[in-house]
Amino acid sequence: MKLSIIITSFNRSEKLEQLLDDITTQYRRMRSSEANEVELILVDNNSFDGTNEIAYRFIENTGLSIKFFTETQLGIGHARNLAITKASGDLLAFIHDDVNLDDDWLREAYKLAINCHDHEVGVYGGRSIPMWQDAFPDWLHLEPPYGVEQAVFNGHSYGDQEEVYPFESEYGIARVPNGINVLIRKEVFENCGKFRTDLGASAAGGFDLYEDTEFFNYLNTIKIPMLYAPQLIVFHPVDPSRMTIQSIRRWYFKEARARYWAAHTDRMGREANPLYGIPKNLHNWVPSFLKDKLSGVPLFLYAKFIFLISRWLLSHLTIGSKKRHWLSYKISEAMGEIEASGLIQERYSSRRFSFKERLVRKGFNPSSPQR
Repeated sequence: MKLSIIITSFNRSEKLEQLLDDITTQYRRMRSSEANEVELILVDNNSFDGTNEIAYRFIENTGLSIKFFTETQLGIGHARNLAITKASGDLLAFIHDDVNLDDDWLREAYKLAINCHDHEVGVYGGRSIPMWQDAFPDWLHLEPPYGVEQAVFNGHSYGDQEEVYPFESEYGIARVPNGINVLIRKEVFENCGKFRTDLGASAAGGFDLYEDTEFFNYLNTIKIPMLYAPQLIVFHPVDPSRMTIQSIRRWYFKEARARYWAAHTDRMGREANPLYGIPKNLHNWVPSFLKDKLSGVPLFLYAKFIFLISRWLLSHLTIGSKKRHWLSYKISEAMGEIEASGLIQERYSSRRFSFKERLVRKGFNPSSPQR
């Protein structure tokens, strides 16, 4: 088996049915020798709509090899981790259940699968292009430096050339792939671990984002090569309710909260920089007293919040709205970081002291043999 397509779904039966139709159509265009090397892993994340009925209908009526499972623990991390253990492919293709596939998506994914062992690449980041369902508002800007990040609308489109992550393009900086459309060698999971389950939509930790970004940042840290693959294209419909400034600010808040939490609960046991949340070029300018904490929150985060509020208020004296909106997103980020730091304080204050944990934070592994 060369390619395993993994889809996890929660209460999106209509969109899932359309996606399965797209996959079936493309599958039937493949040669029989190729089709035998493709499977679909479908995980229902405890839905209560018609997801089961749709899954069984496709299992009965298509020639595609489909494995169907139910994961009762809510969270995309739980569902994807289950799928990984059930997949037989050399390359695992993860796509969200609400995307529309480009006509050549399956053919391009299969090409990568049959060649993946010939190249030193662990992850292929596909392209995701937003599909606007409503009139594009005049106040919404996408161009850097003051535009909304592509990830807000599940976009990940950085040009037509293959590039090794991280890289910079005229469309912004692509630091890591986006989990909405990504191919990962199964060997990576076998040797490096799986997705964290305290991050992502409906996660038990209460964080709505970041489970895929955290994983790719981790892979980047341990030097797993990742390649941007622009030929692998999906289209993501954007719900009009998300095209409001309040919704965008909420995304920035949640993303910053999850990012701060992940940095301070690192899977490798590393300690986050004491000035995490402050740009590195400003670290030397932060007075030492601002590193103290109030109710577990570093004072410099409060100072950052006040500074951004001041800039935002002053921006109302100018005509341009781009920077003003961008500053409001940065204020939401700061609020997310402040909330996460409070949650981290609660986490540590509710646990008993551990000498082992202190040693791990200092870079010493007590379980390793000593000379």
